[in-house]
Amino acid sequence: MRREQITELCEREVLPAAACLFGTSKDRLSKFDDSEGCANLVYRYQRDDQPRILRITYNPDRPVELIQAELHFVEYLARGGVRLSIPVPSEPGNLLEVIPAGGIPFIAVSFVKGKGMRVPDNGYRYREGVPIQEYFQNWGRVLGQMHRLAKTYQPLSESIRRPDWHAWKEYQDFPYRERLPIIGLKYDQLITELHALPKDADSYGLIHNDFNDGNFTVDYDNGDITVFDFDDSCYFWFVYDLACAWEGGIGRAMFRPLEERKAFMDRYMEHVLAGYTRENTLSDNWLARLPLFLRLIQMQELMHYAQYLDEPDEEIQAGLRYKIHCIENDIPYLGFFDPVFSPERPFEL
Repeated sequence: MRREQITELCEREVLPAAACLFGTSKDRLSKFDDSEGCANLVYRYQRDDQPRILRITYNPDRPVELIQAELHFVEYLARGGVRLSIPVPSEPGNLLEVIPAGGIPFIAVSFVKGKGMRVPDNGYRYREGVPIQEYFQNWGRVLGQMHRLAKTYQPLSESIRRPDWHAWKEYQDFPYRERLPIIGLKYDQLITELHALPKDADSYGLIHNDFNDGNFTVDYDNGDITVFDFDDSCYFWFVYDLACAWEGGIGRAMFRPLEERKAFMDRYMEHVLAGYTRENTLSDNWLARLPLFLRLIQMQELMHYAQYLDEPDEEIQAGLRYKIHCIENDIPYLGFFDPVFSPERPFEL
């Protein structure tokens, strides 16, 4: 069933019940764009003068047990002092509700919306009169705080726990081998490298796995960050979240000449790591593996956009050509520090 059909089914048969269960009504729900909801259907509403989020999950790879494990981890981090978009119980007192429709078990969860707004929604402008370095350091500090707490986290049970990274579909195969055989080989090499990495409590644990500036809000009064969207969380190496943070900085330097890009990214990561090390320590050996995990991010982006290989949109095709070129030629740092990257035509060949 296509997403459009699922959305129609949900809004016809699921939303009225879900809204009632969480103390509101369907006509008071406002849907986020699908790009913001990603794998879920996400709505905003007000309850007791408090902005809240209603998230509807329908994918079979996100069953009840995984969502229970997600909520357990979120509550654990909140108890440890991380500012989070915390789950709120339904009227019957449950953190999730299952509403069957059309043979699909729709799973409804509600969260308190984080105070403030996402920086991208404010044109990437930060707090007026406050150096942007505060934002970068707060980003790193919250990430370090989550990783420090993850070291002592214990799941509810073996059956109610978040998956290890290799259980996610995206790590199990490259589905475009016939079209992109060289990329298929590079994918295999990358996954083999990841499986060979050591695991210990100081480097490996339950991470957010999608920690970018689209998944936290900022209180513009004081700079506090509130994190949300843990439904991709899995057991993985902590440095991956730092690689996501690295990628989150390139938009601020992408139109600059090469040497300025390098200088900016060095300063940017210095601030992120300054915040991070206030809460957690990651060894230099692991930080040196940042390019490896950036290779993974680029592979993941290619796998997402490869579904559009036959689309006529030239902008999409230009981006695909860029990603394919960088991966096939082992160009590190997403090509951002290579002459292949053009400030006039970012991420195009």
